[in-house]
Amino acid sequence: MNTGQTITINGITLAGPTVPRQNELFTGAALEFLAVLHREFAPRLIELGLGSETPRSSSGWQALVQRHLTEPPSSFISPRRLSRSEERILCNGSALSAGIVDFGLHIHRNARRLLWEGRAPFVSLPGTEGEEELQLWQELFVRAEELMDLPEGTIRAIHLRPGEPDMDDDEDGQACSAAVLMTRPGARAKVA
Repeated sequence: MNTGQTITINGITLAGPTVPRQNELFTGAALEFLAVLHREFAPRLIELGLGSETPRSSSGWQALVQRHLTEPPSSFISPRRLSRSEERILCNGSALSAGIVDFGLHIHRNARRLLWEGRAPFVSLPGTEGEEELQLWQELFVRAEELMDLPEGTIRAIHLRPGEPDMDDDEDGQACSAAVLMTRPGARAKVA
């Protein structure tokens, strides 16, 4: 994206046009968090053949910023795929994975608040492409917990199934249940 406007903070270059409130989302600490995740996991993404798919829609920079600033008070997020590139956020000239951007911004902005409220951050991974990608997500969770100084097993992957009774409603008001996709040593058995 060539906007003529770029800003680099903590090794991350934002190549989108300046939009209202973007500084609330892209703090120095949040960008450092994304930079560490990108530097540590980009080689694995390339190795697995991920990170080459570019976004199909041009929802715009403002839509990206607003989506993360107006997240509902939910304990789960459905990040974009790891295989999609976020061409407007670069680290050393290479685009970050859109999945890492969505995951990283959500965890950085919300994980501590969710824990304080007695909830945990869940990540819905409906389009995972097999064991290697699931393992990569698991490693991302562990590293994010380390970087954020969160208790081990705090971040969990789930798969939401619509229509099952006696479970919590999702943001659309539809009944759903969450199946935990992966467990890790130290992870709490109880689904919040």
